[in-house]
Amino acid sequence: MKFLLAIKNTESDSRNILDIGCKIAEGFSADLTICYIGKKSQSLIEGDVNLARKSLAEWNIHHPGLEVLEWAYSVLKEKGFADDTEFNVQNLVEEEGRIRMVLPMQGNYQIRLVLREGELLTELNREVKRGEFDLAILGAPDRKRMTHKFAQFLETSIFFVKNFQPHWKYKILLCVDDSRATKRAVIFSTRISKQFNAPIISLTVSKTSFFGKGYRNAHSWAERYLKRVGIPFESKFSSGDPVEVFIQEAGSDHIIIMGKAKGSELLQFARGSKPIHTAQQANCPVLLVQ
Repeated sequence: MKFLLAIKNTESDSRNILDIGCKIAEGFSADLTICYIGKKSQSLIEGDVNLARKSLAEWNIHHPGLEVLEWAYSVLKEKGFADDTEFNVQNLVEEEGRIRMVLPMQGNYQIRLVLREGELLTELNREVKRGEFDLAILGAPDRKRMTHKFAQFLETSIFFVKNFQPHWKYKILLCVDDSRATKRAVIFSTRISKQFNAPIISLTVSKTSFFGKGYRNAHSWAERYLKRVGIPFESKFSSGDPVEVFIQEAGSDHIIIMGKAKGSELLQFARGSKPIHTAQQANCPVLLVQ
């Protein structure tokens, strides 16, 4: 599998994103690309380096974004996710509107560092399409509208890291319904549960006291799967507004995992969806599985 982790600076929130992202990638034995997207400049990506088709190392030009990547590299080494080697610009190569560094293999997974320039969502989407990633890991946007845009337009599973505390003992709130992505969400939840030693609450919510056949079948399938892989879990049915129930049940000490709705793109963009509204309003990390 291939995961993309986006950081925006060298502050504590980015450190937390690196912490949880590396741990999840390790649990999946996934290749991990760490990407920093800076403001558009006239230096590397659109400048003489590209025109002359030379490597960054040949030009030996310093770019502000390299400081962020070097900081991320130092955090990786500190946490044991990268070898204790130096960050060397001689290993950076400019290619197709991005700058890349490949680090030595770590066990059975590969870590890469990538620098891009431009508008955040546009460049992140280009990186997702280029790398065909299974999951994008990023901080929760400050504005709800941006959460909506990321969930809507990034064609991959998305993990919004919100209010993550590395030393907390998290539980997993697995939101189960009859959507097509639910089974994949259940499978994702078991891998993350094992990595964080976190019990799962399997929750199905109906707006009324009636639970249709689709909801009941999905919930039963999730129970069977969790039992088969030996994950400790609690099973719940609740009535009410699904988003409100999810948020109340999760509080701040759960990781919410749910399917990422497909549906009509135009309708979703105008009205949103349960996953989008949950990601916008929750006070904890939310993983939307495609």
